[in-house]
Amino acid sequence: MRLRSPRPPAKLWIEVLRRIMPVLAETRVHDAILFGSQSMSVYMQRALASKDMDLIAPGVGINSLEKLTASLEEITKQRPTYDQYVGEYLGRRYPVSHIYLKHKDGFPFVLEFFDNFLGYPATKLAPFLSIKDNWGLSLQVPTPEAIIAARLAFRPPERITPTNAIRLNRFIRRIARVDWSEVNAFIAEFKLRTVVLENIEALRSKRISIAGASKIT
Repeated sequence: MRLRSPRPPAKLWIEVLRRIMPVLAETRVHDAILFGSQSMSVYMQRALASKDMDLIAPGVGINSLEKLTASLEEITKQRPTYDQYVGEYLGRRYPVSHIYLKHKDGFPFVLEFFDNFLGYPATKLAPFLSIKDNWGLSLQVPTPEAIIAARLAFRPPERITPTNAIRLNRFIRRIARVDWSEVNAFIAEFKLRTVVLENIEALRSKRISIAGASKIT
């Protein structure tokens, strides 16, 4: 049986985050939104280990990527590489940039910069964002309710893995008071209800439940 490689420890991506945020501001990418498991970590006592980092960062171009890779050279075995491509998400344009690096401790790590959210302008996220101070940075992150909704909306083929379901349940317990009307509002705003309900049913078939999911209408 093949063993999965361990996820890079949280201290690695926190180090990366501290290095890239000033560079994003310097290259006029001022409205970067920390997404994915890192945004969950902002609200938790203990940051989650992760093999990649997701940011919604409109305007990241070659100039930004060049400066970002240069800023990361000091903590990597060699200068990171990057790429850009424009895909589609349900017919909507979906530009994404990646930086691929190998930390000097040996862990591979990927940075993903999304120009928009699921093909919608990033400004559409404004009602669902919060500013949080953590790790010596002022970070723009989704609200806990937006995080829950987005995590429940993972699309096929992977959908929500058991590991992601466990993490999401821990997050919900940590938050304690979840405004499920806001979760529903986010789902409605981005037309995610079908995939969310499909994911909840797929988990149920594996005898996995998400705390509070019965409140999703």
